[in-house]
Amino acid sequence: MSEKSKITLLYVIVFLISFTLISRIFYLQIIKGKYYKNVYENKSIRILEIPTVRGKILDRNGVVLAEDVPSYYLVITKSYLKDPDKELSYVSKIIGMSVKDIKSKLDNPGIPSFDPVIIKRELTLKQVIAIKEHSFELPGVDISLRAKRIYPYKEIGENFLGFVGLVTKEDLEHDKFYSYNDYIGKQGIEKEYEQFLRGKKGKEEVQIDASGRIIKVISSIPPVPGDNIYLTIDIRLQKELEKIVGNRPGVSIAIDPDNGEILAMVSHPSFDPNKIINGISDKEYAKLSKQSAFFNRAVQGEYPSGSTFKPITLIAALMTHTITKDTIIYCRNSIRIGNVTFRDWIYPNAFGYQNPEEALANSSDVFFYTIGTKTGIDAIDKYAKAFGLGEKTGIDLPSESTGLLPSPEWKKKTMGTEWYIGDTANLSIGQGFLLVTPIQMATLYEGLAENGLEYVPHFLLKITDSSGNIIKSYGKKIRLKANIPDNVMNVVKKGMEMLANRPEMRIMKIGGRTVYAKTGTAEVGKNAVDHWLIAFSGKNKPDIVGLFFFDHSNFDSSHSLAPLMAKLFDTYYKTIKTGGNNG
Repeated sequence: MSEKSKITLLYVIVFLISFTLISRIFYLQIIKGKYYKNVYENKSIRILEIPTVRGKILDRNGVVLAEDVPSYYLVITKSYLKDPDKELSYVSKIIGMSVKDIKSKLDNPGIPSFDPVIIKRELTLKQVIAIKEHSFELPGVDISLRAKRIYPYKEIGENFLGFVGLVTKEDLEHDKFYSYNDYIGKQGIEKEYEQFLRGKKGKEEVQIDASGRIIKVISSIPPVPGDNIYLTIDIRLQKELEKIVGNRPGVSIAIDPDNGEILAMVSHPSFDPNKIINGISDKEYAKLSKQSAFFNRAVQGEYPSGSTFKPITLIAALMTHTITKDTIIYCRNSIRIGNVTFRDWIYPNAFGYQNPEEALANSSDVFFYTIGTKTGIDAIDKYAKAFGLGEKTGIDLPSESTGLLPSPEWKKKTMGTEWYIGDTANLSIGQGFLLVTPIQMATLYEGLAENGLEYVPHFLLKITDSSGNIIKSYGKKIRLKANIPDNVMNVVKKGMEMLANRPEMRIMKIGGRTVYAKTGTAEVGKNAVDHWLIAFSGKNKPDIVGLFFFDHSNFDSSHSLAPLMAKLFDTYYKTIKTGGNNG
C-alpha cells in the first residue's frame, strides 16, 4: 500500500472513531439526556424518617414526671465517608470516643451502610460548633437535633414510671414502627402505655448530594407527637413516702379504696433512670442488678404475708360457723398439732382467754392455729380466693406476679407429698407456702375497707393528645365482690380498730379519725423477718388504704411502723384530701 493510501486510511479510521464518539455523546446527552437525568436524581433521593416527640407522663395535678427535651446527637452515615480513618480520627478527638468504639457502632451488620447511625448523644455546644465548622471536610458526619427523655424527679417514682432504652433486635422484628436508632419503653408506665406515648413518625422525601447532605426537600409529612399520660399519683405524697422508706429495702403503697386509684407507690432500692438513658458503666449496672433495683417489689415481689393474712382465716371460720363472734378460746403459749408443737409469737408468755376481736388485735397465733385447723384448708383457700389472693390484681404495670395460694392439690402436684394439718396451721397465720405481693395485700385490705368490694388498682387517670383533648379516661373497674355479710366484716374491723387504738399505734389516728390496722411479722430465715403494716383511715367511708412492707427488716417490730403510717396519713389529709372524712 502506498504512503498516500495509508494516510487516507488513517483519516478514515480517525473519522469513524470521532463520528462514533460524537454520535454516542449526542445520543446520551440529547436523545437519552432526560432519561439519565431522572436516573441520577432518583439515585440521590432518600426517604428519611422524622422522629416524633414522646408524650409526657404527668401526675394527677399536671406535674411533669417524664418528658422529652431537645438534645444534639452526632450521626454518621458510613457509605458517605470519603476518608474514614481521617474523618473518624478527627471526630474521635472532638467527642472523646475512641475510633475503635466509633467503628464498632458503624460496623453493626444489621444497619444498612446508607442509614445514619447515632454515635453520641448529648453533644456540648462546643462539640457541635467544632463539627459544624469542618462539615465540608467531614462528609457523612452530621449533627441531628433529637429528643431526649428526662425524669425531673430522678429516682422518685422510678418503680412505676420505668424508663426508655434503645430498641433491641427483638423489638425491631416484632414491630415495624421502630428503626434501630429508636427508643422504646422498657419498664413501668413507659412500657405499659408505649402505643400512646410513642406518637407517629413523619417522613421526608429529599434529594442529597454525593456527601449525603440534603440539597432539596421534595415532600414532607410532619410527625404527630405522642399522647400525654396523666397518672393517679400525687407527687407530694409520693415524695413523702420515698423519704419515709429511705434506703431500706421495702415498699409503701397508698390507694384510694373508693376507686382503686394508686396515689403513691414506692419500691426501694431504686435508681435514677436518667443515668440509664445517658449510659452507665458495667460496674454500676451490676451493682444496681445485685440490689434488685430494677425489680418492683410492690408488684413483682412475692413474700409471706405473716399475720396480715389472719383476717382471712377469721372470715373463713366465721363464715363456716366454726366459731361465732362470741366464741372464747383459752390460748396457752403453745399448741400441739399432730407431732409438732407450735408456739405463739409471745412465747413463753400467753394471751389466755381470747374472743375473735381480741385475738385479731393481739394477733394471737394459738387462737388462729386453733380456728384454722378446725375450719380446714378448703374453706381458708375459698375465702382467700374470694379476696383475690393467688391471682394478678390487673394493675396497669407489666410483669405483675401472681403470688402463691397453696392447696392440697398444688402440694401434691409440685412437691409430690400430701397436705398435712401442720400446713393448714402455718397458712392460718400467713406462713408456710403462702406468698403474696404487696399490691395484692393493699387491694385485699381495700376489700376489707369496702365490705368485700375491690377495685382494679390502677395508675391511669386519663390520656390526652398534644393539644389537650381527652382521648381516654379511666373509669373505675370492679375487680371482685366478696359476699361477706356485715356482721362478719364488723368482727374483723373491730379487731383491727382495737389494734389501732393501742397506745403505741394511736399515733396513726390523724385528727382523731378512726383507723383500722393489722401488723404482720413473717419469718424468712434464721434471725430474719419481714415486717408489714396495713391500715385504712375513716369509719363510715374509708378515705385511704396505706401499706408498709420491709424485706429483712431492721425495725424492732411491726408495731414500730406506726409512726411511718402516721406520716402517710398526715400527708394525705394535708395535701390530697384537705379536711378529709372525719369518720
